[in-house]
Amino acid sequence: MLPPPPPPREATDIFYITDQVLADRLQFIEEIGQGNWGSVWLCRPKPDGSNSHAPTSKIAVKLVHRRQASQSFKKTTAARVKSLWNEMKIVRSLREEPHRSIIPFDSFIITPSYALITMPYHPHLIPVEVPEQYSREWFRSLLSGVEFLHERGIVHNDIKPANILLSYQNVPIFIDFGFAEQYNLKSTYAFHSNLSYGTPEYLSPERARGLPHDTRKSDVWSLGVAFFEILHGRTPFEACAGEEFCSHADLERYWNRTLKGKWLGSWKMSKGLERLLRRMIQPNADLRCTASHAMSDSYWAQKEIQSPAHAQHSMSFF
Repeated sequence: MLPPPPPPREATDIFYITDQVLADRLQFIEEIGQGNWGSVWLCRPKPDGSNSHAPTSKIAVKLVHRRQASQSFKKTTAARVKSLWNEMKIVRSLREEPHRSIIPFDSFIITPSYALITMPYHPHLIPVEVPEQYSREWFRSLLSGVEFLHERGIVHNDIKPANILLSYQNVPIFIDFGFAEQYNLKSTYAFHSNLSYGTPEYLSPERARGLPHDTRKSDVWSLGVAFFEILHGRTPFEACAGEEFCSHADLERYWNRTLKGKWLGSWKMSKGLERLLRRMIQPNADLRCTASHAMSDSYWAQKEIQSPAHAQHSMSFF
């Protein structure tokens, strides 16, 4: 398999090394995550006088295997490395202008056996079932992060609580840019797509069906659904927390609920937040707000959270 193109001469954060040098530089402590494109490991840099991390510090490493025992995996492996390289380029492009809610890039390393990205380690996923008075600032920071990305031609494409970590400073941070895309803002086709990849429960109605859509609007939908889940432990369209989707028919029933836009079960939040989330979780993408419009919503001007809206109930699951 051919490696990605060599880095520019001035690059100081992209390294081509041997497997042995990698083993000499990093101690792999434990696997802390796994997905379609690879695994994430908790690591500790070994003291060798050449790395910038303190020996006692911990870092996260997203790793893809480049060597596979079976020849049938060659294409899959190449796609994984390409995805990791693309993720690196997107996050790296923000290095000179970071945002507090977007995971910063540290380095890209490629060896004969592995390709990996190193990044800061944050031990906790954002919790769910968190009352509004405690999660409100998380929402504002995450929404600001999405606005920041969109203004720079980037869409995340897989926003969900499982891709949001919480820093030691209580700041929510987007991770996993494996599905992210970066567009040329001058292009007529910027942000246009008819692809439907992502996590099914967080797909906008138009994206779930592979219709032509504005990917920014799909990010806003996913973010609104994620906000609801952080508050209540489920999406607004799940019949109950932990509803399972074991077949395509299950997903179709779920996606039909999103088309109706009717929230299920019960919920409790301020009237201002409910109005904002309904703007974000709007089935008609033409009527759905953008991240910038959501950032300017009157909800954020409120110094105190208004009294919660009454709990709503619905038994119409289909």
